[in-house]
Amino acid sequence: MPMPVQPNDRFSRMFEETGAHYAAGAVEQLGVYARHQPVGGVWALDYEASTLRIGEVTVHQSPLGSLGHDGSWLWAWANERTHPPGSGRLTLANWLRDFGERNQIYEFVTPRLELAEFPDLEQAARRLALLSLGALGTRGFANLPLDSGARAFVLVDDAEVPEAGFDGGALMAVLDRALSLFPYDPRLTVAGYLRRHAFETHESADGRHVYGERNGYSIAVRFTEDDLIAAVSHGARTGPQSVRAMPE
Repeated sequence: MPMPVQPNDRFSRMFEETGAHYAAGAVEQLGVYARHQPVGGVWALDYEASTLRIGEVTVHQSPLGSLGHDGSWLWAWANERTHPPGSGRLTLANWLRDFGERNQIYEFVTPRLELAEFPDLEQAARRLALLSLGALGTRGFANLPLDSGARAFVLVDDAEVPEAGFDGGALMAVLDRALSLFPYDPRLTVAGYLRRHAFETHESADGRHVYGERNGYSIAVRFTEDDLIAAVSHGARTGPQSVRAMPE
């Protein structure tokens, strides 16, 4: 399989497209993780034991990558000094590299990415981590400051962290947050989120609506002519539905 081509823009089209698909589910799951292991307090990261402790809560983690003070991102699988090749803790990182090869995602197969031109370095790194979380279906990720000035990113792959369930009342907020991070294709974001929660989806002929159905529960998302979400309705198929417009 040919290697993905370096993008002309800051992130490649395949990165943005794949991110749009996974964004809402990943944002939702990250919120659940944040409640399970809140940031703040004393923390300890142990790569050998594959653990992360923050405060009184300890979770299992796998290394993802690091953001250097110079704006460079180094994937864990390429950081042989810290994570020797063949280490069991690299299983998820290696899977992501293979995922990048299969799906032609340049960012996932390039050992070092230079993010210095991004206006917000940490935001760029968080987008890499968020897509990683979504693609792997893990329970969260953490972003930790190191003494060197770099930041370590780890994936939380701990079954003790609850898995996010569908919440119709929070749907609009989840979509709004996801689209602020991955605005590439709002329809893809909606469909990807619904499929994560086992909804059967279809799009209207005019492209103005995305619908989801699951066990008698229905969702309809209406779009403007500019491809923005105009309103979200949801509820039992035979009963009244709630309709809420997206904030201006």
